[in-house]
Amino acid sequence: MTAKRFTGTKAGKAVTSLLALGLLAVALQSVAFSSAAYTAGSANPANVFVAGTLSHTNSAEGQVLLDASLLQPGESRSATVDITGAGTVTGVYTIGRVSLVDTPAAPAVSEALALRVEDVTGAAVTLYDGAASDFTTVAAGSIAPGETRTYRLTVTYPAASADPALQGASMALRLQVTGVTP
Repeated sequence: MTAKRFTGTKAGKAVTSLLALGLLAVALQSVAFSSAAYTAGSANPANVFVAGTLSHTNSAEGQVLLDASLLQPGESRSATVDITGAGTVTGVYTIGRVSLVDTPAAPAVSEALALRVEDVTGAAVTLYDGAASDFTTVAAGSIAPGETRTYRLTVTYPAASADPALQGASMALRLQVTGVTP
């Protein structure tokens, strides 16, 4: 009798079923009654890790920092802001543009106005000096916990940029100070 004829019979099907059940029983016994241990643990009570905090305060938080209303060709306006490290770790800071809205959109007054961003904590260091429309982000340096840095923003309407089409135009430039850990 061939294997094909044997498995097709009742006896063959019974033997095949018993063989499959036997293999399944062996596999289940190995899983259910295994004495292998896959976990281990140890403790070192002197090793404690606590994450630091990075935060800062802004002396002009939620306020208009620089109001250049009625700025005329040849004039400038400046304002300063203090950023103080308030967390437990030193941060590396940037000053970046969040949004810029020109009203009307064309001609854009932001293209005519010059913007200067300086760190005036000690000797003045210019971080950006160019068209307000081109400003994106500048590195503002490191600030340690408890340390204060002062930044000055100056908007100038150069006389050479005077354009009668800009009369009554306005620009709203929203900036944000951001810190990250080094």
